[in-house]
Amino acid sequence: MKRVTRRNFIWAVVAIVVMTGVLFSSFIKKDMGSCTKYKCDVKNFRLSTTIEISKEGNNFAKVKGNILKFITDPLTMYDLNERKIAYAGDAYHFVAQDSHSIYANDESPTEMVGRFKVFGEAYDIYDENQNKIAKVTFNVFNTKGRMYDTEGNLIADYNSFFLFKDFNVRISEKCKLNEKTVLMIFCSYYSDQAADAKIATNKTSSK
Repeated sequence: MKRVTRRNFIWAVVAIVVMTGVLFSSFIKKDMGSCTKYKCDVKNFRLSTTIEISKEGNNFAKVKGNILKFITDPLTMYDLNERKIAYAGDAYHFVAQDSHSIYANDESPTEMVGRFKVFGEAYDIYDENQNKIAKVTFNVFNTKGRMYDTEGNLIADYNSFFLFKDFNVRISEKCKLNEKTVLMIFCSYYSDQAADAKIATNKTSSK
């Protein structure tokens, strides 16, 4: 009995240390120089993904999913006048679970392709000519995401507090991708994770 109690105590200490590290890391951000800051407010109790985005404290755009899509949840970004300004559709690859073709400002599409990563998530970003232009990695707790260009420079990041849905985005002035494209990449990641969590919850409750 003492051995079981001791083992449980050790696991509890480990869990506290991990949680403390995760919470502490939420406040640490890498320096990327001059950048634009966005707050992404995820709305609760909606039938599909709904995210209101502010840019440097001012209302900027809204991202909504499609309630008529039961398997996938393509996202559309609207400006303050409810005009469509960006779209992220679902594309599927043999070796990639979560991939999206992103259209913004009537430009050629940018594609984010999910890649295998043992802990967390990873995506490669391609232009319309299938040239790799960036990569994005996320930690296993869904609290940190970083986008790098092909030279390894940090050009954007995603930050969220543990167990919170809302997230913040920073985009460097050196980032060559359209801001709407970058925001749709991070919103698509959030939507993918929310969908995966919902599926896992449904599987658990059905047992």
